[in-house]
This record gives sequence, structure tokens and C-alpha cells, in this order.
Amino acid sequence: MKISASDVRQDLLVAHEQAIGALSEPGTWWSGAQRTELARTASLAINELEPTPPWVAISTVVGKLPQDLTAPKIAHDAIYRISRHAATLTREWYEKIVAEINPLAFIELCGIACTVAPVTAFRRALGLPAFIFSPAKSGKPSQTKPANIVDAQLNWVPVVGPADNEAAVVQAFTAVPDTNRVIWAMADAQYISDKEMIDPHWTRGTLSRVQIELVATRVSQQRECFY
Repeated sequence: MKISASDVRQDLLVAHEQAIGALSEPGTWWSGAQRTELARTASLAINELEPTPPWVAISTVVGKLPQDLTAPKIAHDAIYRISRHAATLTREWYEKIVAEINPLAFIELCGIACTVAPVTAFRRALGLPAFIFSPAKSGKPSQTKPANIVDAQLNWVPVVGPADNEAAVVQAFTAVPDTNRVIWAMADAQYISDKEMIDPHWTRGTLSRVQIELVATRVSQQRECFY
């Protein structure tokens, strides 16, 4: 049976459209041009049939990236590896990246990867046309920084305090509020609202909560996610 966009829940389509659309806008630490550029590198990583191996920086491979990059090459190297080889990331690798990139800019970069990856995979799985990135919008990053950013034990990245009172995945993007909002708006539509997490019987009327978690567990296992 052929799937069309009309067969998909509208709230899910809207969440995806809003998240992808936001990539072209100036963020907190990256400009609209940089965000769009980094999103294209994430898309390249996800879609390549023969991806560059994790130990090779994508910026060193001739013909892979545009010549006139606006974001640093190391940012492209990082988002490519995050998008395609997430299971290979180490604390040592992270520390090398944030020695050259502001840790909060790294969080936003992860948010870009976490926006592109699920939308790409979802549309590919259903045979829907690939999304098209909007032209980058002008403007400068806001550089808005919450006052209570602290180091954490459950996350490599800094978080809004108090640290480690919630699951690592819940706190991961909190130091960049705009990114955090986009990621959780997608999660609400793709998975379950955080307000409903405590209800083991929650359902949208299709899959039960148990079935949802079974699928999530299987996908995590296939993706080598430590959760």
C-alpha cells in the first residue's frame, strides 16, 4: 500500500515541518546559514550509502562538503559523526570538539542532528518525498545563556541546574532553551508528551504504551543506544 502525507497524523507532520523550518533561522549559537549548512551535512551523513568511517573527518574528504563553508570544519566533522556514527562517540572525542567549539554551541549542533535524523528516517521509511531545507534567514545568533548552567555527572554537556535530578536525556538540551523546546516538541508528537510519561496505560488510541516501549527498546538496541 502506498503511503501519502494524508495518511500521517497531522500533528506529527506539523511538528516535523516546524522543526525543519526552524533550521534555517538564526539559532542561539549558530547563524541561519550555519545551521542550514550543518543540517545538510547531517543529511549527507544519514543518506550516504557508503558513509565516511568515523575515524575520518568528513572535511578532509575531497568533494564531500562545499568549499565556501560558513561553519567551522570541525563542526561539520562533529555533526557528520553524530548523525551517522553516534555509537562511536567517546568522552575524549567530545572534549576535543569542545576545546574548539563552545559547549553550548555543541549542544545546539546536536539538536540540529537530532532534528534531521528522525524526520529523514521517518519519511524514508514511509516512502514520502525527502524534505527540502528552506533558504537561510539573515540575523545573528542570540547567544542567550541561562544563568544557572552547571556541570553534570549524567551528561557530558553542561545543563541547567540542579544537575542530575532527572534523566540525562531530559536535561541534555536544557542549557540551550530554544533547542530544547524544538526537540521536545518533536518528541511529544513522535513519542509521548513528557507530562504523560508516568502513565503506563497512556495511548493515542493506536499502539498501547507497552507496544510503544517495545518498539522504542528494539530501535534503541539496533542503534546501539546505551539507554
